[in-house]
Amino acid sequence: MKKKIFFIVASLGAGGSERVFWILSQGFNKILYDVSVVFLDSRDKCFSMDIEDVNFIDLKTSKASLSFFKLLRLIKKEKPFAVFSTTDHINILVALVSLFVTIPNLIARASNIPEQMRHFEGFKAKFWNLFTQFSYKKFDTVVCQSKEMKEAIADEFDIPDEKLVIIPNPVLYTGFIKERISPSIQKKLIIVARLAKEKGFDRLLNIFKELPENYTLTIVGDGPLKTEIISNAKSLKIENRIFFSGQITEVNSLLTKHDLMVLSSFTEGFPNVVLESLSVGIPVVTFRVGGVSGLIRNGFNGFIVEQGNLQDFKKQILKACSIKWDSLAIKEDVYQKCALDKVAVKYENLMA
Repeated sequence: MKKKIFFIVASLGAGGSERVFWILSQGFNKILYDVSVVFLDSRDKCFSMDIEDVNFIDLKTSKASLSFFKLLRLIKKEKPFAVFSTTDHINILVALVSLFVTIPNLIARASNIPEQMRHFEGFKAKFWNLFTQFSYKKFDTVVCQSKEMKEAIADEFDIPDEKLVIIPNPVLYTGFIKERISPSIQKKLIIVARLAKEKGFDRLLNIFKELPENYTLTIVGDGPLKTEIISNAKSLKIENRIFFSGQITEVNSLLTKHDLMVLSSFTEGFPNVVLESLSVGIPVVTFRVGGVSGLIRNGFNGFIVEQGNLQDFKKQILKACSIKWDSLAIKEDVYQKCALDKVAVKYENLMA
């Protein structure tokens, strides 16, 4: 008899954590496991629900604070062998539910580095950290995406080392690869990110202003700072070189039409956009953040710049756009580290 597995997420929206579990649900061994993705909010759907051998369960509750009793009833009825949850508020919800029902395997995925989040959320982050610490102590295992995250979680929440494991995010195989086009004077940069303060758009625009006129920047995503970013671009007189594509569900094809991915974030857990870029052979210039040190090898598939060094970030962009990169080698390297089949097996092995 198959063992029931629940992946619990807030929604099927464009969030990075939601995407990780949506991908993982496809990679589990369907001969052994009956896999379901449970989500709270059905209003925002960026990911397909038409996936063979994966069930999708909509709690129709919209928020974690309204989901306790529905989730409790579902788990009591279905009796899953394992429950995987991700992001702080969902981890807290699942931990509370676990007080009232037995779950043989309870596994959380951490989604950020606490110290970095406090820089942007202040008291709110400190408040939630109290509940996050409680929730992590209820889980059998906490998955971290990088060595940096594991160390931060252990230190911040006093979690024993044997409860913490490092597993990178998975990447789906794609047939896309960087377009082989004749040399062009124009250099095309792209960033895929939520338009929010922690993504560092202010400093990216200031860096971009200093780049030559033949450089363009495509911004993919949406968020609260969209109007402000557009206004800043106009103030810096670079609006004619910046293109806003909005939020799109299939980014791989668009990536292949660019020369370089840039990541200007102050904080990340494990940036999926870096995985996606590398998976189509596009190099990345990024500030040192989240798990990028496990993905980027300077000179092979991009460059890592120390946080705050804007001049070096500009220098590495110029250098990256002058190199003839081996796109196929970049693509193969990221699959060796993060291919879905490899990552899914590591998650399966967490279950007793």
